[in-house]
Amino acid sequence: MDRVVLHYRPGSALRLSTLLQQTQRLLEPLALRPPAAFRPWFPCDSAHRRPIRPAKPPPRIGPAGGVPTENQPGTTDRTQDVPGRVQLRAPRTEREVPAVRRSWSVSRQSRVQLQSRMSLSSRLRRLVSLHRLHLRQRAKWVITQQNCSNLEEAWRRLSRCVRRAGLPTCNANIQRERAEIWVFCDVLHCEQVGRHLKDELRLAGRIHLDVHRLGNIFSM
Repeated sequence: MDRVVLHYRPGSALRLSTLLQQTQRLLEPLALRPPAAFRPWFPCDSAHRRPIRPAKPPPRIGPAGGVPTENQPGTTDRTQDVPGRVQLRAPRTEREVPAVRRSWSVSRQSRVQLQSRMSLSSRLRRLVSLHRLHLRQRAKWVITQQNCSNLEEAWRRLSRCVRRAGLPTCNANIQRERAEIWVFCDVLHCEQVGRHLKDELRLAGRIHLDVHRLGNIFSM
C-alpha cells in the first residue's frame, strides 16, 4: 500500500492530528505486499506459437459408408463405397490459370483542356436527360477488333496520344482477354473524344459508349 487518502471535515488542528493517529494505528496490522509480476495470458515465445495452417490437409470424407482418406499431391484418391469394392480415382492436378496482362495509360496533369463550349448533339442530350446522367460522370468508349485490324498497334498509338496530353482528362485500359480497349472520359466531352479516337486511330465501323449500370447507350 503506497498511499492512503483520508477524507475529513474541516475543523481544528487537534481533531486532524487525532484522526491521523487513529488511521496510522488501524493501518499498522496490514501487511505490505509487493504487487505480483505481470504474466501475459498467452505465451509470447515463438517456440509456443502454432502454425496458421496444419502441415497436412484435412481428411476427405467420401459418400455414405466411405472411409476418410488424406489427399496427397500426386497420389490417387481411394474411397470405399461398398464393402469389398475399392474405387480408384485419377490424380487431381492443379488447374493452371493463364496470367492476364493489363496495361493502364493515365493522362498526366496538363493545362490543356478539352473545349467544353461545343454543345452536345440533340440525340445525346435526350439520352443524358432520359438517364439523368451528370455531365462530369465517367463513361467509356469500347474499341473492338471489328474497329481495327491490329488491336495492339491501336493500343500503342493510343498510349502515345494519352501520354503527350492529346486527350486530357482521359485514361485508357486494354482488356486483352476480351480483345477490347476502353477509353474513359466525361460525358460532357464524350462526342469530342469519340471523333478524336476515330480520326487518330483510323477506326472503322461504329464505336459504342458504355455507362456503368446502363450498358451501351450511344454509338458513332
